[in-house]
Amino acid sequence: MTSTKPLTYLIVCCRYIGDVLVTTPLALSIKTAQPDAVVDYLVFEGTEGILAKNPHVRTVHTIPNKKASIGKLFSLYRQYDVAIAAYPSDRTVIAAVLAGRRSFGLIDGWRKDWWKALLLTHHNVVYDQIHVVSNMLMPLRMLGIHPVPRVAAGYDEHDLAFARCRIAAQRYVILHPYSMKEYKYWAAEKWAALSDMICEQTNCTALFTRIPDPVGDAYLEQIRSFSSNRVEDIGEVCSFSQLAAIISESAAFVGVDTAVTHLAAAVGAPTVAILGPSLTRYWAPWPNGCLNQSVYAEGNGIQRHGYVAVVQKDWSCVPCNQDSCRISERSAIECLEQLSVQDVLQVLTTLLQADDVGAASLVQEGRVI
Repeated sequence: MTSTKPLTYLIVCCRYIGDVLVTTPLALSIKTAQPDAVVDYLVFEGTEGILAKNPHVRTVHTIPNKKASIGKLFSLYRQYDVAIAAYPSDRTVIAAVLAGRRSFGLIDGWRKDWWKALLLTHHNVVYDQIHVVSNMLMPLRMLGIHPVPRVAAGYDEHDLAFARCRIAAQRYVILHPYSMKEYKYWAAEKWAALSDMICEQTNCTALFTRIPDPVGDAYLEQIRSFSSNRVEDIGEVCSFSQLAAIISESAAFVGVDTAVTHLAAAVGAPTVAILGPSLTRYWAPWPNGCLNQSVYAEGNGIQRHGYVAVVQKDWSCVPCNQDSCRISERSAIECLEQLSVQDVLQVLTTLLQADDVGAASLVQEGRVI
């Protein structure tokens, strides 16, 4: 009697940290369908931390973002039974074609992408009317793998112990005001006011995150300068697994369009995403447990799906998905600047109350929270 060798898969995502995180339903789906399968990743250097302690991933290969990486790519030549290009970028597709004996992936469908369709064993065309998670799961159907639309973030008991040691507050809301893109920032004075109101109007402590960037430190100090109370933070820059544990223990999370907001949704924390011009229907945080391919509608303003809520203006020009505002006369992102603190607080309060009711029902059912 001969044993069948487990299949090997490589998921390729040459993108940013948040992009890598939302590919994790691919790994979960593969391991759910084929528990013995090997799932590895290929990502840009500096993004691999978001996959740390993910139980579905064996090895994470990295390549430099801005330098030639042809040597690394050829070292992976035909090393995998299947390689999946999780995004339609050129380098992602090329890497998948080189690494996999069969290659599956996404392309944009533009005329200039003809070569990607030719090289990939099978391709799907990105359809930006549905969520990014729904898009990237499409190639799995050609592999006979049932898609599991759940974003996964890894953390363990050591991270939970770190969180409980680090955070003294019994009940807290995590605030994450930072982004790699300046146009996604909400005003510092509004973050200060939100922090004050959380402390004054809820039974929670407001705690800001820290990031490994002097720009983040300067912005946090700016927030402090507008606050009438003592602005508290978590005290140090954490790894993604530590941060995942801290957020998982929180009463709720509030953040802008950034990887950590997707992380909050992934660990199941009640999540409020403050969005300006971002393409909501495609990029808003994915609510785990959702089976709808198109979770968010365009131009609907404030939207809530389970434990995840998006706060955005309902203007006709929103979302424009641009980093500059064509209606502004002062070089501001008007749709983001016009979002009020009360809008955010009202949504947050609703989620906190809903979480209280949910927690109470779990206790009554005798389940562990």
